[in-house]
Amino acid sequence: MDQQQLEDLLDRYLTGELSPAEWAALAEGIQRPEHRDALERLAQEVLMADDLSVGLDDPAAKQAILAHLDAAIGGQRRRTYIPLFVRYAAAAVVVLAVVGLYFAKSAKKEGHIAPPPVASHDVAPGHEGAILTLADGKQIVLDSSGDGSLARQGGMAITKEHAGQLVYQTEPTGVYPQAMMYNTLTTPRGRRTTVVLSDGTKVWLNAASSIKFPAAFEGKDRTVELSGEAYFEVAKDAGKPFRVKVNHPGPGRNMDIEVLGTSFNIMAYEDEATCSTTLVDGSVKVVTSAGATLMKPGQQLLTGTDGKTSLVADADVQKAIAWKDGNFLFRGDELGDIMKQLSRWYDIDVRYDSPVTDHYTGKISRQVNISQVLKMLQAAGGVNFTVDNRQVRVSPKT
Repeated sequence: MDQQQLEDLLDRYLTGELSPAEWAALAEGIQRPEHRDALERLAQEVLMADDLSVGLDDPAAKQAILAHLDAAIGGQRRRTYIPLFVRYAAAAVVVLAVVGLYFAKSAKKEGHIAPPPVASHDVAPGHEGAILTLADGKQIVLDSSGDGSLARQGGMAITKEHAGQLVYQTEPTGVYPQAMMYNTLTTPRGRRTTVVLSDGTKVWLNAASSIKFPAAFEGKDRTVELSGEAYFEVAKDAGKPFRVKVNHPGPGRNMDIEVLGTSFNIMAYEDEATCSTTLVDGSVKVVTSAGATLMKPGQQLLTGTDGKTSLVADADVQKAIAWKDGNFLFRGDELGDIMKQLSRWYDIDVRYDSPVTDHYTGKISRQVNISQVLKMLQAAGGVNFTVDNRQVRVSPKT
């Protein structure tokens, strides 16, 4: 097994895609001395992916993990498939990161391996919540509203369910107005929400986003307007296509996505260099100033600041929708792009002492405090973080 094969196996481990045969191959390859350098370099990915750093400063904990690793290796020779093995192996890799990788990067300069503290304060993760603006301008803060009936709009009863999901359902004696009544659902930074529209379409709305939609869909199509990021599971209705309009302030970056019944993600934040449409299943047609593109599952359409588009035939769908599943997933992302995601979810402002171009790969839950995320990034790269209330300062390691 060469280093590239080892990288591929660890990468598939990070995303939970290993087959039983690949588990066995990784179990064998991770033992080879010639892979130590690769393991030390890839340790930062495992460190970010599994949050195994807690307790590793205790030498006894390190020895216990290594003992588990040795036992798992011995058992692997006798058994075909051990689900826990690579988790033990990952823990051992993190040990390498703590006592090997970090030492290689820092001890040569400083003569010690203890990293500086990550944060003076902490910030809790975002949570379910949003602001619903009704057709008459009345606003309902979902964070503080109770479960149950919230309002009636356009012959629809609006209900907040126990998990925070908003649901539009036809009233038994609903009277439909002559003109459609539009509602707007907005998630500030540090909030996310889900809504089931009147046609049964389900929408996950990421932080710092908004969606405008009619309380009841009338006419020949179902049109909504989006800013920010959302994941759609569109209810099928062949006679009434579903359309998403993205009105982006950038020149030529407006998009019109038409579907019949499908699942897809749209990311169109104002501060991002590109807008992206990622198709999970079904079929969509994306219309931009550059023309129309018919997409297939697994593809991603990127729209740049100049309005030009490019189609990624084999897109990283899992990365595009990781936020919906409650995770951050980075694949060689620049720190600046990562911090944009963190700023939206944790409602923080970021300041850089100097430009940072480091790239990171890893996976971590969006439900941990920001100190845990920053600790992992700091252990993996050449930066320090200081948190003061909701201000995060990024400075290079010296």
